[in-house]
Amino acid sequence: YWLPVRPGTDAIVAMAMLNVIIAEDLYDHEFVDSWTYGFELMAERVADKTPEWASPLCDVDPEVIRGAARLIATSSSCACQWGLAFEQQIAALGVTETVADIMAITANIDNPGGNALYRCAFLIEKRYGLGDDYIDKDTYAKKLIPTVSGINESNIVSCADSDAILSALETGEPYMIQMFWIQSSNALACASMDPARTYNALMKVPFIVVADPFMTPTAQALADIVLPVAMSCERNSCRTWWTPVRTMVKVTEYYEAKSDEWIVLQLGKRIKPEHWPWADDTEFCTWYLTDQLAPNGTQYNRTWKETVENPGTNCCNGTEYWDWDATYHKYAKGLLRPDGQVGFNTPTGRIELWSFGYNHWGVDPLPFHVEPPESPLSTPETYKEFPIILSGGGRSFEFFHSEHRQLPTMREFHPWPLIMVNPEDCEKYGVRDGDWIWVENSRGARFRQKVKMTIEVLPGRVHAEHGWWFPEQDGAGPNYYGTYESNLNNMTQAFVTGQGGIGTPIKSMLCKIYPYTEGDVLPHEVIAERGNFAEYEPGKAYPQIEEPVVTTII
Repeated sequence: YWLPVRPGTDAIVAMAMLNVIIAEDLYDHEFVDSWTYGFELMAERVADKTPEWASPLCDVDPEVIRGAARLIATSSSCACQWGLAFEQQIAALGVTETVADIMAITANIDNPGGNALYRCAFLIEKRYGLGDDYIDKDTYAKKLIPTVSGINESNIVSCADSDAILSALETGEPYMIQMFWIQSSNALACASMDPARTYNALMKVPFIVVADPFMTPTAQALADIVLPVAMSCERNSCRTWWTPVRTMVKVTEYYEAKSDEWIVLQLGKRIKPEHWPWADDTEFCTWYLTDQLAPNGTQYNRTWKETVENPGTNCCNGTEYWDWDATYHKYAKGLLRPDGQVGFNTPTGRIELWSFGYNHWGVDPLPFHVEPPESPLSTPETYKEFPIILSGGGRSFEFFHSEHRQLPTMREFHPWPLIMVNPEDCEKYGVRDGDWIWVENSRGARFRQKVKMTIEVLPGRVHAEHGWWFPEQDGAGPNYYGTYESNLNNMTQAFVTGQGGIGTPIKSMLCKIYPYTEGDVLPHEVIAERGNFAEYEPGKAYPQIEEPVVTTII
């Protein structure tokens, strides 16, 4: 089955699938009875969310939804792989909860072929945001978070909120940021919503350090000091991202480049030397692997050097696997809860189909959908002028986000930014495969990319690439290696988030497309003259389109 869902409406499809699985009695009764909480409430929520209800909202045939739901429920096992496509929409928490519910009621949790429950190997990285323990309460209270966001206010997220940081930069409230440290992040080309607005805000900061292996648009535009960072073969390091534990061994070094580990260690020694006792990067790595704020520590007992040099039962070539991650049905074996009891590590000990956590944070505890703020349903008048749904963020083999645009071989394979356009739309809008075209939204923001004519997208939808900049172009301002010219993020905006402050509709924006003509005004020229494509009030979102808006669908 292929479900070409209207971007931003995944939760609608998922609710309809739940409806089918429950109505046709395809769910796993034993698992639901033994290991879930709130099934009746969840079933009541989706009782009228039939495929026929969903189809006109999500543009997927009802029989395709029904068939896919039956396939999931009747297969011996099934797993749902998801990532940014769920998170980069306004209903992020709704769709992730709903899809997790599908996996739960079909007993596809921690079973062979299902959705495995992994942790970072040996519980390394269990303490995200380790610096919290060393920050006094008065300072910690100044952490920049949105004024209303239950998840942020609960401190479950250690870092500050990007919208709150932008607001502080623009307004000076609750305080003005005096220094910014940017390490291995190409914010203007990739990581920032509305890069022109981000640039203008960061230019107010008196002192900015950028640490990066390459001179990026962000370093060129913003940095007072650039610290050259070592490449992977020039560093002693370690990593555990789920599994396995991996160590990296330095084999060479060049000039003044230093590793991230060395930079962080030296900075820490100068700021709070009592908390940074390690002599070098390998001692630092050993602490990361084995200690992380004892007394409990991690479940790893080998030093960085031992991991590199000494093979073990599950260890060779500097890599070690963790049997815990390879164990199925951990919930039935007392492996998920800190008290050693069977069940899941939730308040109820069960998978919560009615979520206590969501409810505590002020988020709907049951499956829900929120319509994107600009869409065919939310803003039908705007949709008439901007009749194409823009998505983006898909990966390519040659690049990772904004990385590798400066590598000649990768650019030989993939020389230009590509936007997928259906052949019907190519004919309708007078563009051809390989043409440069403009993509523009209702604020007048725009960027240009080359057409890739393909049936991979349906008529009325396009998919643009992200992270583009052009190292071969002039790095001086206002061009900054062409970072604005093909930047999908020109179309995004800050201060527009879903429930709980999570999710934003950057995969479901409205736009129009039209041919690029030699001599057209370029985005960097508009930004240099006017500051941005549209006016805005500091610390606030752009004025919203005044149309009747469809919001939450439950």
